[in-house]
Amino acid sequence: MKNLLLFTLLIISTSSFSFAQNQFRRDYDAITTYDPETEEWSDWELASHTLVFNINENSDIKHFTAKGEIIIYRNMGNYEEGYTESGEHYQMLYVLDDEGYEMYIQLFDNPEIGMKLMMGQYMIQFAKH
Repeated sequence: MKNLLLFTLLIISTSSFSFAQNQFRRDYDAITTYDPETEEWSDWELASHTLVFNINENSDIKHFTAKGEIIIYRNMGNYEEGYTESGEHYQMLYVLDDEGYEMYIQLFDNPEIGMKLMMGQYMIQFAKH
């Protein structure tokens, strides 16, 4: 029985690992920022951003910004999954950017909510409108 349980856990962890390794892309056309000093979100602005997830064996993320820049977010782990109070499913990952800034990426299944970059209390949200 113990061997069956270990085998089942191995299969589950292997299948979720391979799912995390599949490369995929998200395109967003709007952006807003949260200012912790004013505790307010800015108005939505049109801006084209593309993110490619799982670009290598470390599951890093490549961000093509509206200004034509490319930013690599290095996957540092601490993966978690959950639901908001309103029932929206998300995945969250701890990353470092090219300059060494630590942040969390919160990726929602719903493209209208999109993705948040969270650096301390400061946040940027990308969405598809």
